[in-house]
Amino acid sequence: MPNGLLILEDGTFIKGKTFGAKTEVFGEIVFNTSMTGYEESFTDPSYAGQILLMTYPLIGNYGIHKKNLESHKTQIRGLVVKEPYLHSHRGQQLADFIKKAAIPCLYSVDTRALTLKIRKHGTMKAMIISENSPAVDITSYLKKIKNTPYPDTENLVARVSCKRIIVHKSRKKKKVVLIDCGVKKSILKNLKKYAAVIQVPYDTSTAAIKKISPDAVVISNGPGNPEHPQILKTTVKTAADLVNYYPVFGICLGHQILGRALGLRTYKLKFGHRGSNHAVKNLNNGSLYITSQNHGYALQAKYSNKEVEIDWLNVNDHTVEGLRHKKLPVSSVQFHPEASPGPRDTEFLFRNFMESL
Repeated sequence: MPNGLLILEDGTFIKGKTFGAKTEVFGEIVFNTSMTGYEESFTDPSYAGQILLMTYPLIGNYGIHKKNLESHKTQIRGLVVKEPYLHSHRGQQLADFIKKAAIPCLYSVDTRALTLKIRKHGTMKAMIISENSPAVDITSYLKKIKNTPYPDTENLVARVSCKRIIVHKSRKKKKVVLIDCGVKKSILKNLKKYAAVIQVPYDTSTAAIKKISPDAVVISNGPGNPEHPQILKTTVKTAADLVNYYPVFGICLGHQILGRALGLRTYKLKFGHRGSNHAVKNLNNGSLYITSQNHGYALQAKYSNKEVEIDWLNVNDHTVEGLRHKKLPVSSVQFHPEASPGPRDTEFLFRNFMESL
């Protein structure tokens, strides 16, 4: 395999080997602590704009299976692993998948040391150079990294949201509008158990949604900054209107958008929550749940809206994991109830929301 290079914005450069696309990519490097679920991570739209570092040392050992993909394409810009398993006899082999996705994978890297660095200093802008040679000008690449804005300064949601209304039929009588900010297929799968789903673009207006006459509205997960000007102008504004007309449920980015619509503010986490082993506490009954998460922003715990209360907290760092409106049928969670790492855990949230309509 050809040699490759990972360059971080702080000047660190790490040598390794590469396969996949022979190119260079720029993105925000983030780490995921899951032992399984790499197929879902590669194709989760919430990773748009990011280079993914997997902390588990062996990736690709059970192949790639189409049924597990969370979207129609690979969403990460690049992949960093310690050891890829390239000879799986089940599903598509990792090397073939990465090659078809036209992204580079850097491996034979000390992923433990790199993860500890990100934990200490926070996520960073980075580049993968897939064909390294003695002639590579690291200084030039470093200047390019520093001068390029973080990916979340872009409207990443616009890149991954659907471009038109998509109707997902169901035998159930209820009808739910799903505001697509980068929805995972498993969220659609869970919603279709209870209702027909009308998937709409992220910037769909309140008037357009009211014409559909839904029984409820769900705001999906997605990438980027929930306080990006275009998101505030469209999705957040629409969410602030919709809570007065329909039951609303938000997931991940949808949780942040809904919180912002209700008067809360967001902030960027140092290195985010990405993995399938995050413990959260339900403050209503004291129960603990293991959850799957993938986000780089969080809601501030201090807020002035007395009609909103926090009802889920992260056990590790006490960040806000869920909220609800005291008077309206409006709630949200930061974690992914559809991901069910345990294997079902908080999947009941879909059932509770739909049965409450």
